[in-house]
Amino acid sequence: MKEKQEKLFVCEFITGGGLSDEALPESLVHEGTLMRDALLRDLNQMKQYALITTHDARLPQPALARKSLPVIASDFKKTFKKALKQADLVWVIAPETDGALLGLTELCLAEEDKEHGAQFLGCGFDATLIGTSKSLTFDTLQAAGIHTLPVYSGEDLIQPAFFEEMSTLKVAKWLAKPEDGAGCEGIRLFDSLTALRDWLQEDQRYLLYFAQPYQSGINASFAYLSGGGGLAWLLCCNEQHICQTGQLFKLTGITVNGMVAYWQRFETLMRKLAKELPDALGYVGVDVIIDTQANKIYVIDINPRLTTSYVALTEAIGCNAAKLILDNQCDESFKMPRIQKNIVEIQW
Repeated sequence: MKEKQEKLFVCEFITGGGLSDEALPESLVHEGTLMRDALLRDLNQMKQYALITTHDARLPQPALARKSLPVIASDFKKTFKKALKQADLVWVIAPETDGALLGLTELCLAEEDKEHGAQFLGCGFDATLIGTSKSLTFDTLQAAGIHTLPVYSGEDLIQPAFFEEMSTLKVAKWLAKPEDGAGCEGIRLFDSLTALRDWLQEDQRYLLYFAQPYQSGINASFAYLSGGGGLAWLLCCNEQHICQTGQLFKLTGITVNGMVAYWQRFETLMRKLAKELPDALGYVGVDVIIDTQANKIYVIDINPRLTTSYVALTEAIGCNAAKLILDNQCDESFKMPRIQKNIVEIQW
């Protein structure tokens, strides 16, 4: 008799209907599609799960899922909950923006606590909360003794006394970043603190943004597999290709394992992070800036979810990345296999 397959619900927020009430940003749809299809491909190759997804009704249905529920305007949460109740396991890919990742994580963890609830494949609430908040990320990195860039509240920056204090710093350029942003989305570059302050005061943006000094260097990232409780294994070390147009930034590609020369240093950072994020489980992505002149690595963001680097991860490590992550979370006797360090380009 053929063994019944477990139902695994994969939800990539952007393509899965999370933005059904608004216009779809082309770049985010492209990145989301790449991640979703890479994960579905790897899961399909395991021949172990019946795959369920959701899709924005304005977009094509994913070809690699057995079943996909269309999402129309204002119907995302309802459709998500419907798919969640049909599943044995759930894997969410969502941005930190507007609390999307945190909200879905909380919803899935609540469902997991119920009898016969779907098992959540992802980081716990605390790790997700820290990754969602730039200020909490800063506090966590400081506590771990990891180089990072100072974070200044937008609300503080519009206060005359604090502004004068910041003006004494020898900082040539500044960045404004959304408090719960993801990747390059919403980041703006300013040539002076005065220009930054003026922009923050418009439409009360200071309530939603914070400021950081601009740090030049190599944009890079690494991803690791977290077993929880401080256990972690490095998966890849990547160079990020970011272009600047005016004040805005855009990720145009990634060289997965393009920074293998920094493997040992990234591994040290990973171990420090793993201790600070004991409920992080599965894939964790970390964005960094490498200051080659000062020989420093600044950790900028912690992403408690799949990142775009996952698209080429299976090819980069020489084994099925989804299986590796699932084995880590579902197999109590998990042992990390030896992985390859192949260099793979992702471009769009």
